[in-house]
Amino acid sequence: MPKGIMLSAQQQEARREEITGVALRLIAENGFQKTSMREIAVSANMGKSSLYDYFKTKDEIVVYAFEKVIEENLQIIHKIISEESSPEQCLRKIMLNHLTVPKQYRSVLMWLNAESEYLEEGYRNRLKAARYKYQDSIQSVIENGVYAGVFRRTDAALMTRLLLNSVIAIVYTSRPSASMEKMLDETMNIFLHGIMNGGKDYD
Repeated sequence: MPKGIMLSAQQQEARREEITGVALRLIAENGFQKTSMREIAVSANMGKSSLYDYFKTKDEIVVYAFEKVIEENLQIIHKIISEESSPEQCLRKIMLNHLTVPKQYRSVLMWLNAESEYLEEGYRNRLKAARYKYQDSIQSVIENGVYAGVFRRTDAALMTRLLLNSVIAIVYTSRPSASMEKMLDETMNIFLHGIMNGGKDYD
């Protein structure tokens, strides 16, 4: 935090979020490896030493951002679960929300998925804990659907990972067949109803 200026906890957190937003924008534009702490400090209108008062490394910034977006989305998921009684509709709404992760986070999330092994162990553990917490919330919807007899017995953990990975394919495809929302809807139809011809369309 700025030397000689006392900031409240709320002000400090707001500044951390501001720095994170700047860092994510630079990473989205230039890539993680080509973004330096110096560039982040300059774009955030602060000295490099002041930046280190908030974050010690780029790794810490992206893990903080990941934890933040996970926590925000967990709140949304819990709200959907509490308001939607249908397991199928609940799952559809959760995945639609997952699709709408802000663009500024997507490049960082992709980098974390592909290269998280390069993070220090402490950051990897934080990343894993946040990811598992998010996955578990979605898995619980599938398990509840199985328990209620709506879904057939299945590997709920595997199903969760496949659903989340399908969104990556939708967002980053170079050959979109429709809007992302429509592709997600069809993806959910395939997951929930299969591709065998049962004489029914789900448009």
